[in-house]
Amino acid sequence: MLVSLIAFFGVVLSVSALLLTMGVFAGFQYALREKILSASPHIIVSLLSHEEGKEHATIISKVAGVKRVYPLILYNGLISKGGRLTSVSVKALEPKEAYQIYGLSLKDGILVGRGLADILGLNVGDEVMLVSPMGTRTPFGIIPRARTFKVGGIFQKGVFDQDYATVVMDKRVAIDFFGNSYQLLGYEVYLRDPYKAQQVKEEIERKLGDIAIVRSWIDLNKPLFNALQLEKVGIFFVLMLMIVIASFNITSLLFMKVKEKVKDIAVLRTFGLKRKQVVFVFLLQGLMLGVSGAFVGFLISLMGGYLINEYRLIRVPADVYLMEHVPVHFELTDLIFTLLGAVLLSLLASLLPAYRAGRESIVKVLRNE
Repeated sequence: MLVSLIAFFGVVLSVSALLLTMGVFAGFQYALREKILSASPHIIVSLLSHEEGKEHATIISKVAGVKRVYPLILYNGLISKGGRLTSVSVKALEPKEAYQIYGLSLKDGILVGRGLADILGLNVGDEVMLVSPMGTRTPFGIIPRARTFKVGGIFQKGVFDQDYATVVMDKRVAIDFFGNSYQLLGYEVYLRDPYKAQQVKEEIERKLGDIAIVRSWIDLNKPLFNALQLEKVGIFFVLMLMIVIASFNITSLLFMKVKEKVKDIAVLRTFGLKRKQVVFVFLLQGLMLGVSGAFVGFLISLMGGYLINEYRLIRVPADVYLMEHVPVHFELTDLIFTLLGAVLLSLLASLLPAYRAGRESIVKVLRNE
């Protein structure tokens, strides 16, 4: 009985540990994906020409699945306050569009990210020096253009490049300050269903042709999610070894059962019990241990996932991971592979002792008795 309980709980603990680990990995990916989608455009269209045309925005907006299109101009610059200097991307938007994206008004000045404000020690109403590296040509060389701007608002998107390296300006003010050279023209595209970004991207590419480079949020974050997925697969196979070890307990248990019940097996064989039926009985016992252990482990993992999500037990630094806690999110494929793997390994662990039980010699056993 004790050995049976050890084998049973071995399967339970290994299955629950594997499912919870996979749930944490999937939850981290899910939360990170949602954070990126809520803070960044779903598709970025970069025009190769230096001419922004209304027809481009019209073409993009007519593509199926597109919700909003915001034209923008990007510049590179330097921002300075109190002797501290850092490089930034300056995003030039219309005030109406900036308010829709960031929820702040450009009437009172430029907008800076929370991370950038912390680095420079900025508050709303402070004045900062913005420097354009491509300034005025003089006989002595190029003199960078500099101007003082007031901080009209501080936004927080939860994405590094937005919060730590982006300044938002009124489009007209930006053109007046930076000029029309050394700029990147493009569009930020938001979709009704962000998970169809690849299909919409291909349609935009087809309609715009060679005049633009189109990238979806999936393209921009592909290396990150590929690395996370590879790590998840590696962890899955490593933790699957726990179930393999637990299946050894089932093998040991059944060998002990065979040795203990060898006399009973011999007697039943004399009454007509076939070898296949003996093998089936021991396979069924191992299978029942695997199925029951996997089911109980599944229930424990669900309960553990609920407690982790409800009480936010896995807390992480928000400035590093873009979230305050890691949720547990069970994916159907993880559940299927884990439960089927546990049952299959339990069945395989039962094969050798079941075969041994079926090969016992009736005559030898009864002669010894």
